[in-house]
Amino acid sequence: MTTKINPLITSLYSREISTEEFIKKYFKDLPCTDEYVSNLIEKGIGNKSDILVEEAVVLLYTGVFSINLFTVKLCELLNYTWHTKHEDIAMLLENIAAPDTVDCLYKVVELKFDYLDYDDTYQFARKCVKALSRIGTEEAIDKLKMLTLSKTKEIAAYAIKELRYKGL
Repeated sequence: MTTKINPLITSLYSREISTEEFIKKYFKDLPCTDEYVSNLIEKGIGNKSDILVEEAVVLLYTGVFSINLFTVKLCELLNYTWHTKHEDIAMLLENIAAPDTVDCLYKVVELKFDYLDYDDTYQFARKCVKALSRIGTEEAIDKLKMLTLSKTKEIAAYAIKELRYKGL
């Protein structure tokens, strides 16, 4: 994130500007395309840049882009430990609710990240469980059932709760 963009994102986070204003200012001299965001993610991955990943995630949250086109890259990002946007990415995947993300979400649900060491409520895992629940396919339900057997009692409890909501 450049110094030019950082204050802009801060303004969006603090609601000093609307999403529309953010997009207009951000893309003043740039192409506002899915390809731009995809390239930003690729550059973030290539440089192991937490800042570029955050920037891409912020852009995807604006609702301007076809986020369903980003499921593969978002799943890839969930496996990297060098950034801090795992919870946000899990929430994006919940919004997308794409069946092709079931395996990804299941595999990462029990990952632990150093920057989340303080979180004894396992909110990243909870977001992954919620995403699986929202997907709701037979495969997603099977993964939730498997998670009820997790050695981490909080994760098991989240899976049980989601299955109960579904009447299972």
